[in-house]
Amino acid sequence: MLNKPIAAVAAIGLAGLGGWWLGHTSKQIEAAETPQTAFKQRRAPLEAKLKGGTASDAEQLQLLKLRLALGDKSAALGLLETLSDQRPENWQLRLMLADLRRQQQDQSGAEREIRQVLNVKPMQPEAWQQLSQLQLNQGKGAQLEAQLKSSAVIAKTKPEGLPLGLLLADVQQRRQQSKSAENTYRDLIGRYPEDPRPLLALALQKQEAGEGEAAVALIREARQRVPEKSRPVLDQVAASWMVKSVRQQAQGPTGRALAAGAVGLSN
Repeated sequence: MLNKPIAAVAAIGLAGLGGWWLGHTSKQIEAAETPQTAFKQRRAPLEAKLKGGTASDAEQLQLLKLRLALGDKSAALGLLETLSDQRPENWQLRLMLADLRRQQQDQSGAEREIRQVLNVKPMQPEAWQQLSQLQLNQGKGAQLEAQLKSSAVIAKTKPEGLPLGLLLADVQQRRQQSKSAENTYRDLIGRYPEDPRPLLALALQKQEAGEGEAAVALIREARQRVPEKSRPVLDQVAASWMVKSVRQQAQGPTGRALAAGAVGLSN
């Protein structure tokens, strides 16, 4: 069973170490503005405790954060290897190790760590997300899509079904398979009628494809699936996209023809 300090840090995705994989945020290391000398002063006694075998779980994690804050990725990687091996049930540590290996340009090592997680938790969305990033960068998109399809089918009746389906659609879109991505999104919209995420993802796809009116319609539909306090944000997005759509139409062939006709009438 996880010790309480480890479980607490794992529960927040070790956010103090930065937003590495879930894409999407880049939180700074806690107290990142502290002078490097202060980091070094805090690190020294923890290193001594680790060497003497008396460092607690919390102290080892604090040392890991300090090594990263000081840019000592090699030492951080070594400590992460030890922590991951000592706590095989803590898949978050293993994924952090995978991401650090990727940053060190060790792509095969990163994939090995990710697959260790998937061997134990075959539908773990965070692991699939990291694997997707690796394999797309290596030109293995077709293989990745086939694997994701299989996992998404297995996960259909499980909580992981939606995040894996969204990831599959994203991979399809990045592989220029727009129609397949749209079909995947629409399948998710039908299977998760209370969740706004598939609608929002499809709306973004439509907006990027220049289909502003369709995107706005999807945003309005998604609006009915979010808490009332969140609706003003979607209203702002819809308004912005509608303005962009009108401008694009005005700049297109029809818009230019109407403008030319208006000039002719004024002469």
